[in-house]
Amino acid sequence: MENTKPYPDAGNGTLLRGHMPEMQRDTYNFYLRRHTELGDSLRFRAFPGINFYSFASAEAVHQILIKNRVKYSRGARWSRIVSYIGGNGIVTSTGDTWRNQRQTVTPYFQPAHVDQYIDLVVRNTREVADRWAAMGAGAEINISKEMMLLGLVNVSDILLNYDIRPQANRFSEAMMDGFQYINRFIQNPLTPPRFLPLAANRDFNRNKAAADTVVRDIIAAVRDDQEECMINALIRAGNTNQQLHDEIVTLLMAGHDTLSTALAWAWRLLAAHPDVLSKVRAELDVELGSAPLKAEFLEKLVYTRMVFKETLRLYPSAWAIHRFAEEPDVVNGYAIRKGSSVVLPVYVTHRLPKYWRHPDSFYPEHFSKSESETRPRFAYYPFGAGEHVCVGGHLATIEGIAILATLLQRFTPVVTDSAPVAPLVNFTLKPARNIFAQAQAR
Repeated sequence: MENTKPYPDAGNGTLLRGHMPEMQRDTYNFYLRRHTELGDSLRFRAFPGINFYSFASAEAVHQILIKNRVKYSRGARWSRIVSYIGGNGIVTSTGDTWRNQRQTVTPYFQPAHVDQYIDLVVRNTREVADRWAAMGAGAEINISKEMMLLGLVNVSDILLNYDIRPQANRFSEAMMDGFQYINRFIQNPLTPPRFLPLAANRDFNRNKAAADTVVRDIIAAVRDDQEECMINALIRAGNTNQQLHDEIVTLLMAGHDTLSTALAWAWRLLAAHPDVLSKVRAELDVELGSAPLKAEFLEKLVYTRMVFKETLRLYPSAWAIHRFAEEPDVVNGYAIRKGSSVVLPVYVTHRLPKYWRHPDSFYPEHFSKSESETRPRFAYYPFGAGEHVCVGGHLATIEGIAILATLLQRFTPVVTDSAPVAPLVNFTLKPARNIFAQAQAR
């Protein structure tokens, strides 16, 4: 291997578990603080003789996820843990299974298809807005939960042609509990195994059974449905009921959690930044007035798009990307040993001062044409990069813009609890507590 540089001294941590206790106590601030103090390329100690690496620069992201991607995998352990919920779906599958499923679903996430979904998204969002209006001025709304349910209804309508509304609450609760459960395994290799009769394992099995019941209902319905949609494309491709189950769970899981979390953060950020809100409203008044958003007007909502992208910069739902080094590599002059875990902390890259004028502030102008042109390609990657880039990234962006625009046409973001809300790493990056707001009409 070529000559390499020594890593910055991060200390040894505790005797037996290295930096793991510090990382597990506050994952978000652990990576943010350490990279701020020591630089873009770091090595930490997990257990005696076992290291893990963290790289925050755009150049490292490009090398690990694209240029040298054949040297890395998602890792058997990570895939096994995520499969507790998603089975052998597109997030965890490999080889021909992954390639075939990816090829089948990709057309349904292309711009030509996504534009057809806008009317449905706007209609569902206006239903939510009508319900809020009927609650009266001053009524308190759990924005986190409302956006979670709206995102779930949208993705089920769009991709499955299935009305999940009667089952949405139970399914969403089961998924959120499932995320907490698998996060324990991801963060701590010493978590007691699933087969032990512990309360956490029993709760997970009960929630998984509830989600599985919903998915079986969906499969029974869509097999009799002749409407053109993504799930019917998977049926035509010969997927078994078990494979359909795994893909449905994966799509519902990924398709509503990422978007809904971003929208909850956006609501709070806009409530705290009236100057940004006034710019969004001025754009909506000029381009839409009170008329429902149509696909042909999406490109005109330039500033609204900037607001959504800036929200994902500050709070990317996929907080980090994990890889396993199948071969040794050298990244930015630093050696990575074969068999090691590699972390790409997305939210750290999104806050590096060398890429962002106001790294810790809500500043949508980061995504103006002039500022975007000065940044390297992978200084911003909320949906990942490379061959495993999130297939639904474009859909999530367009859906997020449509929901924000539709709600802001009618309501003023007002939060009922102004105390700071910290980000919490829990498989995805969520607010540490639910965000509540008032239904305050414009």
